[in-house]
Amino acid sequence: MKDSRNPNNWSNRELEEDSAAYLAAQQAYRQDQAVAAAQRQAEQDLERFTKAFVDAGGTKSGAGDAYRAKRNAEAAEAAAHADEAARLQGLGATWSKL
Repeated sequence: MKDSRNPNNWSNRELEEDSAAYLAAQQAYRQDQAVAAAQRQAEQDLERFTKAFVDAGGTKSGAGDAYRAKRNAEAAEAAAHADEAARLQGLGATWSKL
């Protein structure tokens, strides 16, 4: 029973017949596992934030909006840092040519 996204379901014969597809299935499986782990982590982060938000006096329904606002602020800060680093690197490259 060849599964293009799970190499654990492949027989030895299938593996021998199409080793390239088996390697692709391994890669797809690793990607699927990473996506699932990231989703679980995001859900746990939201649960933890919601509990802290409610414990601090907020409402459970408002926690989702507050969490998204917090994540957006963090993303904006990270983007600003990356932009500044790229700008400084560009300036460094310009100055090194002078």
